[in-house]
Amino acid sequence: MIVGLFLRHIKAYKGITYIPFGHQYNFISYIGENGIGKSSILEALNSFFNNKQYSINKNALSDGIYTVGNEPFFTPIFLIEKTKITRKKAEFEKISNYFWEIKRSELSMGVRGSMKEFFTLRDSIEKNKLINKETHYFFLLGEQNIASGTPKLCFSSFQNEETFLIYYLNKNSNELDDKNPDEKKNITNAWKEELNKLLDNSEQRKILQELKELYAYVYIPVELDIESFTKVETDEMQKIFDKKLKDEITTALTNVKLDGVDGINTKLENFLTEIVTILNNEYEYKTGQQRNNTITKTDLVQKILEAYFQKRILYKNDKKVSELSAGEKRQALIDIAYAFLMRNNEREKIAVIAIDEPENSLHTALCYEQFEKLHKISLYSQVLITTHWYGFLPILSQGYGHFLDYKGDKISFESYDLYDYKAKIKSDTIESKGKFPSNFALKSTNDLVQAIYYSLHGEQSYNWLLVEGASEKIYFEYFFKNEIDNKKLRILPLGGNSNVSEVYEYLELPMREKNSSIKGKVWCLIDTDSTRHKEYIGDGTKNLKIRRLSNKNLNTKTELLTLKHSDTSTTDVEQTLNPLIFKKTIDALEVDDKYKITNIENESGNTDFIKNFKNLDIENYFKENDGNNKIVFAQKYVEMMLLEPYSQQFIPSWIDEIKKYFEEN
Repeated sequence: MIVGLFLRHIKAYKGITYIPFGHQYNFISYIGENGIGKSSILEALNSFFNNKQYSINKNALSDGIYTVGNEPFFTPIFLIEKTKITRKKAEFEKISNYFWEIKRSELSMGVRGSMKEFFTLRDSIEKNKLINKETHYFFLLGEQNIASGTPKLCFSSFQNEETFLIYYLNKNSNELDDKNPDEKKNITNAWKEELNKLLDNSEQRKILQELKELYAYVYIPVELDIESFTKVETDEMQKIFDKKLKDEITTALTNVKLDGVDGINTKLENFLTEIVTILNNEYEYKTGQQRNNTITKTDLVQKILEAYFQKRILYKNDKKVSELSAGEKRQALIDIAYAFLMRNNEREKIAVIAIDEPENSLHTALCYEQFEKLHKISLYSQVLITTHWYGFLPILSQGYGHFLDYKGDKISFESYDLYDYKAKIKSDTIESKGKFPSNFALKSTNDLVQAIYYSLHGEQSYNWLLVEGASEKIYFEYFFKNEIDNKKLRILPLGGNSNVSEVYEYLELPMREKNSSIKGKVWCLIDTDSTRHKEYIGDGTKNLKIRRLSNKNLNTKTELLTLKHSDTSTTDVEQTLNPLIFKKTIDALEVDDKYKITNIENESGNTDFIKNFKNLDIENYFKENDGNNKIVFAQKYVEMMLLEPYSQQFIPSWIDEIKKYFEEN
């Protein structure tokens, strides 16, 4: 997969710029206003993988891009399972070893700065125990000489570094020992020239060709005229046909003879030889390809598929898709890609689906199915989208959101894991002392409310459980697994009780009106604090509720109270669990003895730290590690629940109460 990207002087990006992707999820989104540079990313990737012309930054062109050291380049960062690469393995192994092993301290100061994101990314990848030097190739590799001429290999700012020159050219570092600065400079300059010539030869270009041929990059731009749509519909979609289909066609061609005296290739070669002879050998047919010039079974399969689909026109409900609106065309292409990818997930190439503004020209109510399909596609291929609509954020919990904004004259990125983006945005906004764009919170809230509201309509409606933080989401994804799978329940942490109640209030007015099309439900859940919170908020409606957790200063069961209730006994989710599983969890985490549970007053009650555990210290455990212990504990608690053969008996009664709400019509 593509896990990052360095480029220079490409379309909206002047100078060396790092474009974040991510390595944990396949779904990657670039979010920002029109014209900020989102589409430039997908378009440039299309230029790279599909050998299209690059758009060079206009300001860079006027400044001069042919100065040595200032040439445009495009260098993605790849993380690829070793089993995916079957050719040029030695070359990829060599390149990968360098990028797995190079230390930031071994680079010059300038490159340490310009490539700092590379090392941050690698550090993050190395935390995954399933990914390492033995299982995956990891490297930065792309092309330069892209403004004019034939592209050649490029390793971004690394390739002129002393360590890279020594490694890639198989030089001896001793050659630089005891040399004065001028002598050392002359030697390294000679190496740079040697490397420059090496990267420009045909054998090196084969490495780049092999890399590109590993991928099937399907790009759906925001503007699709009839001609462009037809090309995407016929040519682009064929890239993601599954291996099973191609194998079936190959089997049907078993008796087709390609080689030998009577083979197709021999007949064609004889024909060309006669033609060239008639032309007195002044002309010659060449393919320009570096590998086999003969026809293969793969070529035949490709041409059969092309011919088959070119004879067919795509219709939707008896209407040509090419005649539908722009939004409907885009929806059709996503539907087709979804169907092709869902049929069979075994492919000859690594699929990357890139879509500019999937929501373009679609009503908000229609966007949900669109983004839900994209999320499902991301289970089988990498999905890259651009958007200036925030409404999809609460729907998808496995992916990255990269928010684009200007800092001076540079485009900057704020990156979030969609699992808990709302809570993280709140934290970052506080840390930045309000430096986020002033309309960010408003737009995010408005789009979020619209997203939730429209998703409640119709027979395929969503249900929502809005909570304060990421730890609640971990518990609830376990407790409400059935509802998530069967009732389209979405659990969304919003980063505090004020955010939860704010969304509730936005939803309350339209949902109080009688509307039979509203089928989905929303349950908002907050903690109880020592200070009452918005006690003026009432009971809610049939499809919208807000409640707060409370132990009422007792060790019995946790209750769900309205905000009007006078109780102010502090209660958070950690104090509402099963005491026996809580004790097993804290023991499994090997915490300090002061946090251990030595006494449980009521084994069938709640987990009130004081009333049931008589432990005044344990609250501090959840505050340590910048509050991340809440996450650690929640993950371990779910692990312990999964080990229980009769786990149902340990589910709190208040969870069952919420479950019942979503079950009722």
